[in-house]
Amino acid sequence: MIRLLLALMAAASLLAGCGKSESGSHHGWVLHSQVRFFAPDLQTASAPLPRNTYRLFFPYIAGDLYGPATTGDFIHPVINADYTFEIDFSRIHQDLLRSLQPTEFSLDYLKIDPPDTRIARLAPLALQTDGIEQVAAADWMDAVSHERLMLVYVDRPSRITGALVRNEYTIRYNVRATAPGYVWIARRQTDEGEQMYREVDKPETVVLALTPPQLPGGPPKAAVPVRTGTPAP
Repeated sequence: MIRLLLALMAAASLLAGCGKSESGSHHGWVLHSQVRFFAPDLQTASAPLPRNTYRLFFPYIAGDLYGPATTGDFIHPVINADYTFEIDFSRIHQDLLRSLQPTEFSLDYLKIDPPDTRIARLAPLALQTDGIEQVAAADWMDAVSHERLMLVYVDRPSRITGALVRNEYTIRYNVRATAPGYVWIARRQTDEGEQMYREVDKPETVVLALTPPQLPGGPPKAAVPVRTGTPAP
């Protein structure tokens, strides 16, 4: 009888441990955010666009940090009347895994180690309600510092590195992911005056900032999705 009781206690402990491990592997995978409207410099608030003039689209860029989106929107967050919304990344994780592609950076000076790491950047878009033209640029932003952010999924511990040196201007990448999951990336100035892309802690408050679209002849606009259907297998 005592042996049976001990065996049952051991089994219960094992099951509890498994539950904690599964829960812990997706800790922090729920994003609470809000749509806000700003001038292009992200410093000055602007009037919101009428709700019937745009729709939000949440695709991923798989295998790169930049370029056109490679997935449809399988997130579909509900945008509330106060423009708040929530994304539970655990819910769409299997869709994301099916959409991952080998990492091939469009910027030839970037590399990732280990090279078989697969990544995907969540790149929201504000599009016409009945079309695919952008009506606003969309950026993740730290609500306190007004710093633009990237949100990137990595499927294993890895590091993205590289540098662009042009005249006296240098942009470096030194992004470390210590575990599979989502990484927030920001561009900050170093003490040497260089611009550095690196991982940062998740801000206390993240907003989705919508700003006016780029004018013709200006810098390239954010990526427009090339697919709007189901995720790639």
